[in-house]
Amino acid sequence: MTRLALLGSPIDSALSPVLHRAAYAAMGLPWTYHALECRSQDLPCFLGTLEDGWRGFSLTMRLKRTVVPLLDEASQTAGKARTACAVRALTLVLLELSPRERGRTCPRGGSGRS
Repeated sequence: MTRLALLGSPIDSALSPVLHRAAYAAMGLPWTYHALECRSQDLPCFLGTLEDGWRGFSLTMRLKRTVVPLLDEASQTAGKARTACAVRALTLVLLELSPRERGRTCPRGGSGRS
């Protein structure tokens, strides 16, 4: 099963899990999306001890800058901005800035696929 999550602190009021779960169900994808409490100082340990099955993570604002030095690879945009919105779990590669952060909208149908 593909597992994805929102990482950050605080996350108790985050709507991402509800939205992601609804989208995955509507698309018939057997994926799970979790909200995991993770403070900036805990991020390196968390990412260093991942279990199999994790596909990627969305990050709250506090973690967007914290994660960049931990990435194995980052896009040119992420390197210049020194911020990342989401990472793939296995190689910790930046997926890309969100459409809102790029200042435009685009279809997101390919999210989560390899």
